[in-house]
Amino acid sequence: MTDFAYDSFHAKRWASFSGDYNPIHFDLLAVAKLNQTVLIAHGMRVLADVQNELIYHVGIFSPTYSAPIKFSAKFEKPILCGTKYSLSHNGGEPKTIFKLIDSSSGITHIRGTIAPANYPTINNVIAERILSKEYQDEVVALWPADIEKNYAVFLSSVMFRELFRTEELFSADFLKQCTPVHSLSALLSQEKVLQTHYDFYCHSSLFNRDGQKIEGLCLSIERPLITGDANYGWLIQVQVAAKENENTLMQISATLKVAIN
Repeated sequence: MTDFAYDSFHAKRWASFSGDYNPIHFDLLAVAKLNQTVLIAHGMRVLADVQNELIYHVGIFSPTYSAPIKFSAKFEKPILCGTKYSLSHNGGEPKTIFKLIDSSSGITHIRGTIAPANYPTINNVIAERILSKEYQDEVVALWPADIEKNYAVFLSSVMFRELFRTEELFSADFLKQCTPVHSLSALLSQEKVLQTHYDFYCHSSLFNRDGQKIEGLCLSIERPLITGDANYGWLIQVQVAAKENENTLMQISATLKVAIN
């Protein structure tokens, strides 16, 4: 098993890179509203470590594996700062099952699988960006030094970062009974938001790509899919695809829960 632990320094470095300044990672009053007594680690920061370990160190997939793979994770409980977690896995090609477990209690906080899959369809694209050389230099410089900089994990994190840079991610009538918000940053600053699921689709050729050579990749951001109500809370699914010459190389899907009450 591999062990992981997180603290406020991890949160500051990840927020500087990603733009994710959700108060639950920095403010004890914010986490108290979620019935927690300690800060919550960034879900995407934790998953970067999990992906690096399983894909690059455990070697789940061989370099010759031809199909895209799907890394799917469900957050059953928040990852808390100051707690040691153990990563376990079993299986291999074509499917691996993994869990991130509280080392003291034995309770599973993240459960997931890695298996072959097809890229989901992207519809209703609301923003597209080309990753320029200047932008590449900017994000590489911000990448936290304590996280391995493997290309596929790095690029998926850059794609998540783009969600925070999209100013009109939500339509004007989003969350009608709450303060209107248009960006993910504004939503996180006003409501209690936790990540519940994360899906990462990637062609295995990117696992062996050297360096952060993202020049020329086009990112497409889909209009979020929103379900739920003011009593239960809203579920928001956001998707981003990375294409090179119209060919999809990677796609991420993150699901967030907005707890209103």
